[in-house]
Amino acid sequence: MRSVPESEWNDQQLALMVALEEYEDGQCRRCGHELAESTDPGNDYNNPFGSGFYAPLPGTPVQCHACAALERSEQQAAAGNPQHPGALMHAVHLVRRG
Repeated sequence: MRSVPESEWNDQQLALMVALEEYEDGQCRRCGHELAESTDPGNDYNNPFGSGFYAPLPGTPVQCHACAALERSEQQAAAGNPQHPGALMHAVHLVRRG
């Protein structure tokens, strides 16, 4: 008797994962905007002949306190180990007061 290995995902799940990967590949890793639009020279702020430009949203910037904690951790680590601070992986969590 032989066993036949089965995929962990069915065809629909695989198709969804491929679609997600394709979608994410088309997004800017920093801002999340669609690369086809956000890298179009017609949307460059410095292009006076462009069709548009990106501008900050009203009410921004706001500070992400988790990102601020990550930055503090990165700065402290860099001061103590200046050789390869960018190679260190940092993590933060929310600590409730009281």
